[in-house]
Amino acid sequence: MMDDRIDARMKRSWDFFLINAEGLLLGGLVVLVGFMVLIPGPWFAFNLLQESLECARTGRTVRWQAAFDRPGNFARSWGLALAMGIPIVLGFALLIVPGVLLSLYWFQAPALAADGRRVGDALTQSGQLFRQRRDWTAYLLNWLVFALLCSLGGVTAVALALTVPLSLVYLVLCYTDETGPVHIDTPVRTHLPA
Repeated sequence: MMDDRIDARMKRSWDFFLINAEGLLLGGLVVLVGFMVLIPGPWFAFNLLQESLECARTGRTVRWQAAFDRPGNFARSWGLALAMGIPIVLGFALLIVPGVLLSLYWFQAPALAADGRRVGDALTQSGQLFRQRRDWTAYLLNWLVFALLCSLGGVTAVALALTVPLSLVYLVLCYTDETGPVHIDTPVRTHLPA
């Protein structure tokens, strides 16, 4: 069950990021290039999310090539982007509150779709997870951290290259903590003698 221990989840996200930094950063750059071209953007992001989810569960290293080598995800990624994106954008245009509520309601939908569910089922199951919550504050705080990570990318291109993969990892860990925790080994850091 997803809890309010955001600091522990953020540390686990950072540890997973450090272990897989090369694959995540290169995959994140592929995602950014995809969004510059527009058409492959959601597909590349969905592929990297799916790769991060699989790697978190299995413990293998993230392959950056996974961001573009899963052609079977193209329709699902665009279906999810349109099914979530249009209502959320319209919700934000209607005095922000409906957009926030919809994005909270569908917070788990991308990870559910990356876990193999159809787009409609992912949206429905995400709504069910949201309605079953008893600790609304924890859910809102996790969503706020994710939203903050996503919005920090707007500061500079370097921040965007870092926050895209880090936000995907945070989303994966929010999802896996909700459905079954994943253990992330802390990377060994070597210190140079002074």
